[in-house]
Amino acid sequence: MQFINTLTVLALVVVSFALIVAVPVLYASPEDSGRSNRLILLGGGVWVGLVLLNWGMSFFVV
Repeated sequence: MQFINTLTVLALVVVSFALIVAVPVLYASPEDSGRSNRLILLGGGVWVGLVLLNWGMSFFVV
């Protein structure tokens, strides 16, 4: 169970770094702002999902 928790933390870190880079780049690009907004919202949703998954996993690991 601890291995799965480690993988979810790793996924959260990777998504966080991806959003740190992607959000300013997508906001600065002049092309198709609707597509950029959808990608940002999707990334934010994935991030929130991973945070909740890590929160749930913490009950099983500790």
